Amino acid sequence: MENRTSLWKTGCFYPVMVLKDSQSGDLYLNRETLSRLSSELKALVTGGITITVSPDWRALKLYSKIRWDALHQDLERLPNDNLDARRVQRLMLGHAALIKATEPLTIEPPVAHYAGLANDYGSPLWLIVFDKDHAELWAEHELTGLVLEAQWEKGSLVAFLLGHQADHQGRFLNDILALDDFWLEHTHDYIQWLFPIDTPSRANLKAPVLSESDGEWFRRDSFLRFQQRRALDRMLSFCGLHRLGDIIQPCDNLHPYKHIWLKRGGHNHLRITRMIRSLHLCHQPELARAVQQAFIKIGQARGYVQPETLAHWMAATAR
Repeated sequence: MENRTSLWKTGCFYPVMVLKDSQSGDLYLNRETLSRLSSELKALVTGGITITVSPDWRALKLYSKIRWDALHQDLERLPNDNLDARRVQRLMLGHAALIKATEPLTIEPPVAHYAGLANDYGSPLWLIVFDKDHAELWAEHELTGLVLEAQWEKGSLVAFLLGHQADHQGRFLNDILALDDFWLEHTHDYIQWLFPIDTPSRANLKAPVLSESDGEWFRRDSFLRFQQRRALDRMLSFCGLHRLGDIIQPCDNLHPYKHIWLKRGGHNHLRITRMIRSLHLCHQPELARAVQQAFIKIGQARGYVQPETLAHWMAATAR
């Protein structure tokens, strides 16, 4: 946090709404609505504007034409032999979108994803206005993360689940969730990142172990818990199940030949134990019990899961 604290400035916070194009994924800010929030914001959004990413935060920067023209020259003059300077150049110049005063304020998907704005979580958005030439657009969960970071260390596990950092193999959360069932079945070093517990993994020595600091992040950060629910939904689909809230039901194609967790044994039984245990430890106890009961009930009714496995699943929610 030391570097971030030195860069922080004070501004006025305004809640804002964005519209999303379901086809392109573009996000849109309404100039007229924003112009009514303050005189500084009106001066900023009614003229030409440049939207780019922040090199220091997961947020977007909005600059007036005058401020961006001056900043653009400063960025161009940064020394090319300095790695930090080149990173700032690449981020800010490479993502810059110049928008005329007559054009809608559009945020394209790559930029929105970078700033944590494009997700199904529905996190409120906040515009921080510093003056008539400069503002920042934030998702609320990113602001919450800054507060938590000042109190609790953000380790590699939390950074991975928030989508900020890759795992030990260079894979990001969204990369893993997009992979097919064959990969999920035959790869064994990802489940520990999706569903961390407080004991080391014997199968993956590089896997993170849930710490007290990690647990505090899960307790306080609803977006982090949402991210783990995304991982749960992918693994439930892999197992031939689907979830609506805390209700988990079998899919129509559920069968032991296709979903081998329904057989007498196998490594997927250990994965299920970990999933239940992790949800319990990561401050989602009701969901942990729902997952636990669903696997026990469906495993008995539709498969050949043995009593000793059911006992492990039952014990997964014990402290």
